Amino acid sequence: MTDAFTVLKADHTEVETLLTRLLGGPGPVSGASRDPAGDAEQLVVAESGHEAAEELYFWPAVRQRVAGGADLADEALRQEREGKRVLDRLRRSRPGDADFDRLVTAFAAAGRAHIAYEEDQVWPKLRAVLGDGEAEEMGERLASARAAGPTRPHPAAPDGPAGLKTAGTAAAVLDRLRDAVIGRPRSRRW
Repeated sequence: MTDAFTVLKADHTEVETLLTRLLGGPGPVSGASRDPAGDAEQLVVAESGHEAAEELYFWPAVRQRVAGGADLADEALRQEREGKRVLDRLRRSRPGDADFDRLVTAFAAAGRAHIAYEEDQVWPKLRAVLGDGEAEEMGERLASARAAGPTRPHPAAPDGPAGLKTAGTAAAVLDRLRDAVIGRPRSRRW
């Protein structure tokens, strides 16, 4: 079994890999990747499922189990909402569009800051209060929720567990139907 932190770290690594591909060369973002449109699409899919899974299981655990957890979770959710707004605009743009490079660069800065916030400030505090069995159970839930989660950002959707179980589930189903119709790929692991 894989614990919550291993599952989340794999997601963070996937995002970092995609950002490096998108930003990794000289010149404009759209010239750095062999497939900037595909890499941007994969970034949107990966982040959408990841954030929904965290909102269902990780941030509620932080609120309930960590001293000062409500403030930590509120800040993280604020960061995630902003990231969703940027990703929603990015998914509507294409390499060569005036906004594409700016949106990738903006998401990269915000996404990397958010990952550092989670890993450096939140994870140590939650690790300290979770037993191994609890961390493994949360890891299973996160992986399942990510796999069944939305494939597009929904910045206006509720970010709490109750709202996600209803509105989030409906959004995920609609996303997957749209993906099937247009032949859109799902997130892949590198």
